[in-house]
Amino acid sequence: MVLPGTIAILLYPNLDKPDAVFPTLMFDLLPSGVLGLVIAGFMAALMSQIDSTLNSASTLVTMDFIRLRRPDLTSNQLMKIGRIVTFVFIVLAVLWAPQIGKMNDSIFEYLQAVLSYTVGPVVALFLWGTFWHRANAEGAYWGLIVGFVLGTVFFILNVIMRVTNVHFLYVAPLLFVAASIVLCFVSLKTSAPEADEVDAFIWTPSSYRSDVAHMKGQAWYQDYRLLSVGLLGLCAWIVITFW
Repeated sequence: MVLPGTIAILLYPNLDKPDAVFPTLMFDLLPSGVLGLVIAGFMAALMSQIDSTLNSASTLVTMDFIRLRRPDLTSNQLMKIGRIVTFVFIVLAVLWAPQIGKMNDSIFEYLQAVLSYTVGPVVALFLWGTFWHRANAEGAYWGLIVGFVLGTVFFILNVIMRVTNVHFLYVAPLLFVAASIVLCFVSLKTSAPEADEVDAFIWTPSSYRSDVAHMKGQAWYQDYRLLSVGLLGLCAWIVITFW
C-alpha cells in the first residue's frame, strides 16, 4: 500500500482521487496480459480477505457466545446459525459501504481511522500482559470492554455526528491510556494470577538473553533483531525520500 502511493506522487501529482492511484497505475503502466494477471490476483486476494474475515466473525459469535449459552445445540444447528450470522454481517457491510465515502476522502484514510478507534485497547492488553506479572484476566476483560465502549462513543461523536473534531491519530493513544488505566486498576483490585501460569508468557531480560544464546551460530538473515532494524530503516527511507 505504501509503494504505489509514493510512486503516484511523482507520476500523477495532480490525481484528483487518492483511491484511483492503484487502478491508474495498473491501466497506464501494465501491458494487457500482465494487467489481467494482476487484476485476477487482486480479486483473489480481496475474496480471500473477505471470506476469512466473515468466517472469523461468524465463528467468534457462534462458538464464543451462542454455544456457551446454548451448549445443547448440535453441530448442524451451530452450522446453520453460523451461516445466518455470516449473512447478517454481509448485509451490514453492504449497508455500511456507501457511508464510507461520506466520512473520509479515501478508503486508506478510512481504514487507518477505523484501526485508530479499535486497536488502542488491544495494544494495551498485549503490552501489559507481556511485561507485567500482575495483569490478570479480569483487568484484561474490563480494559477491552471500556476501550471498546469509549472507541464507539468517540467514533459516533467524531465521525458520524461530528460533534467533536479530534484527529483519528490522537484517538488511538487516548484509548490506549484509558484501557491501560482500567486494566491496571481492575488487576490490582482483584486476585493476582499464579506465578507458574504467567511466567512463561512474561518478557524479562533473562528471557531475551536466552533468545540471544539460542541464536548463536545462526546466519545473519535469521536474526530477527537485524531484520527488524532493516525494516524500520527501509520504512524511514521511503517516508523521508517521498516526504
